[in-house]
Amino acid sequence: MKLIHAWAAVGLLSLSSAAHAASTFVKEIDLTPHLRPESITKAWRGKYYVSIQGALGDTTTQDGEIVQVDLTTGVVTPFVAAGSGLVNPRGLAFAGDFLVVTDTTNVWKIDETGRVTPAADPSAFPFPPVFFNDAAPVSGERAAYVSEMGPGRNVQRDPAGFLWPTDSPQAEAIPNASRVYRISLRTGRVTNVFTPSRKLLVMNGIAEPARRGNGSHGGRDLLAVDFFHGSVVHVDIARDTKDIIATGPFRGADGVEQGADGTIFVSSFENGRVWRMDRNGENVVKLFDVADEPGRTARQSLADFALDDRAGLLYVPDTRHSRIVVLKTK
Repeated sequence: MKLIHAWAAVGLLSLSSAAHAASTFVKEIDLTPHLRPESITKAWRGKYYVSIQGALGDTTTQDGEIVQVDLTTGVVTPFVAAGSGLVNPRGLAFAGDFLVVTDTTNVWKIDETGRVTPAADPSAFPFPPVFFNDAAPVSGERAAYVSEMGPGRNVQRDPAGFLWPTDSPQAEAIPNASRVYRISLRTGRVTNVFTPSRKLLVMNGIAEPARRGNGSHGGRDLLAVDFFHGSVVHVDIARDTKDIIATGPFRGADGVEQGADGTIFVSSFENGRVWRMDRNGENVVKLFDVADEPGRTARQSLADFALDDRAGLLYVPDTRHSRIVVLKTK
């Protein structure tokens, strides 16, 4: 009965928001021949950079790239070419005047000239890294957060490659070992940000919450999404507490951002969708669904996006279709 209700909720959400979803699409930017984009962020002088993963299934060849994309003209310019040390660059964050890039078991920092150096030595992490995914800046500091999906990433899928049901024995057996680290970009020092939680069983996207009024959260809070359950979670770092804001249709949750008015945006890599919701997880609206496009495959598609709050736009990498999808936030 629980599964029936869950699927019914997804169906209702899709039906109620289909017309609105169609109206949010602005355009797409074709990135080919740069395949498998994963993350996008704004860096030096307002320019946007996109991580391009290497060949699917290849975990050793240094064929990962970073490109700079003009979101107005669609012009794509190489920034870090294949052969520069990147294998499968994923999460991007602009912090301390560096692009911080997660790359499976490494975290890199890239300066404005395109020089790639380690942000931290792998031995500096208190637990052996399994799969670094997202990155986010620590506001007001020369530091970045990175999410580490942990060993649960390797056992969260069935033999056909789909996520196990959340109420299955296999789900119960997923180890509770996904983490977020803070990396000093001055010293390379790594600290564990909070204790693991089954509310964030296999973490992907992370972001600092929006500031309220003129105040600052001062790096005391995080928004994070659990890829396996599809939960959006608020983490109070100082108290080491985790509160689920929303869960349900967001399985495969990848990117998360929050606007200045508190609106939260979430993408699903697993299902090729983007949603928005109130800061408390209510009034969920589906903004975009790759499955609504003729000839497109939604599964394992939309990844870690950037929010241009002032322009009211989202820039969403579509990994499967080698493009950036530009969406209106309202």
